Amino acid sequence: MRSLSFAPFRRGQSPLTKTYPTPSQVEEDLRALVGHTRGIRTYTAREGMDVVPDLARKYGLKVIFGAWLGGKRETNELEIAALIDAANAHPDAIERVLVGNEVLLRGDLTSDQLISYIRRVKAAVKQPVSYADVWAFYLKYPEVGREVDYITIHILPFWEDEPVAIDHLEEHFVKIVDRIRQAFPGKPVLIGEAGWPSLGRDRGPAVVSTVNEARFVRQMADIARRHGFDYNIVEAFDQPWKAALENTVGASWGVFDIDRKAKFAMSGPVVEVADWPLRAAWAITAGLLAALAFGRGLPGFAGQLVLALLSQALAWLAVTTVFHVEAVSFRWWQDIWAVFRGGLAVAMGLAIIERAAVLLAKPQDAAGTVAAAAVDRWHGSALTVLSGGYAFVWTMLLVFDGRYRDIPVIDFSVPAGGLTLLVLLRVRQAYRQGAPLLPAIAFDGLFPRSAAWSPTPRRSAWLAWGLSAAAVAAIVSEGVAIIGDDFAKDHPRLDEQVPLVLHAMISNPQMILWSVMLLALAAPYLAAVSLHRRKAGEGTKP
Repeated sequence: MRSLSFAPFRRGQSPLTKTYPTPSQVEEDLRALVGHTRGIRTYTAREGMDVVPDLARKYGLKVIFGAWLGGKRETNELEIAALIDAANAHPDAIERVLVGNEVLLRGDLTSDQLISYIRRVKAAVKQPVSYADVWAFYLKYPEVGREVDYITIHILPFWEDEPVAIDHLEEHFVKIVDRIRQAFPGKPVLIGEAGWPSLGRDRGPAVVSTVNEARFVRQMADIARRHGFDYNIVEAFDQPWKAALENTVGASWGVFDIDRKAKFAMSGPVVEVADWPLRAAWAITAGLLAALAFGRGLPGFAGQLVLALLSQALAWLAVTTVFHVEAVSFRWWQDIWAVFRGGLAVAMGLAIIERAAVLLAKPQDAAGTVAAAAVDRWHGSALTVLSGGYAFVWTMLLVFDGRYRDIPVIDFSVPAGGLTLLVLLRVRQAYRQGAPLLPAIAFDGLFPRSAAWSPTPRRSAWLAWGLSAAAVAAIVSEGVAIIGDDFAKDHPRLDEQVPLVLHAMISNPQMILWSVMLLALAAPYLAAVSLHRRKAGEGTKP
């Protein structure tokens, strides 16, 4: 690779808490990059990065050295002084310098204030001087572009207002670089940040995965070679501290993971889930143990086979959930939350398997009479209500603040998938007996009643309509998310905007799946509401 963004933070370290890597850790990480990249880009001239130029020279890496500017003048002065000192002391290692990163995007400085810093650095160093920001801000503030020696733009297809799919990278990069070159003829252009996340939420057609990150990095090298682009990949290592700002997706842009292991090679096949044999072993073992524990009293081979298959499916979903919540836990409180998230999946899976075993042993219960099979040792009734409420809250967070928030399809795979399998089992039994289907689907018939969590008409109605509304809101939120200043400028007419918004609502398969899962969670309550209304209409007490 041409260059990699270098920020050697480990878990527990963060510029937000002013806990920085040690010199030995910086050296360890630079040594790990030898053979993978020609050079590196830094974002601050202080905070432990002062040792980088000497170490980079030692390992044969060229440096684009940056100063971090913000809203505090005192800090800016320290950064500018450190940048100038480093550039003059290490002209052989530091090829270029950057004065600030996305300052205009954040609104920390005006263009005039930024230009004053750029001029000071240009007068004090011999290296070419630039400023780094999202490409659109160079077009918005052309006066900055006229001051720098070279243009440094960030092109991140995943974060565009209208996200770009992995299959359309080349045309996207060529279009933007051409616009910048036309706006600033004769000035060299550096793509200062280009990358793709390996974990987190999808954005429209921009699908997050390790395979897609590998595709991006490999294609970027090829695109740059064929079009003569100078580029820097963001970033070398996953940054756990960024989860505080951008959740899982912000922490997962590294070509190396938190443990400093390469996620993929630059050629050959890429495995999305590298530890799949371990996960498979856990799932097979857990599914077998659950089938043996709950299926001992089942009469006949058919019932035992159904329970074994259901147990295996839920074990697979539960194990996937446990591994996932551990992978997206970057801080101590997230570790605690991970125990709840993984524990909910395991407990819900056991409750559903237990209930399925009872129904398979007593198929006469399929018509909706649950008293004869009142077994709920794993509190499936309570867990189902808890899952429904939890899913509603998570969806509202997605709707009102969803840019970085994970779409929880893995977290709720056991509740949504397990309840769907349980409903199908009930429906099959009711159909074979000629019994009504509605009582078989209703919450009342899935789990025995409990004193604390009995499915009252009011509770069923709240969850039925709340989850149904959340399913619609989730889809709508994807369309609303693309509406911004750039969107309005690029598409000023309403007849242009409406089709794009509607397309955005259906272009994210992950969000569509989440909407379907919400409806699956809502189905037992919708059936319960219909059943209560039918009984009320017949003059019976619900």
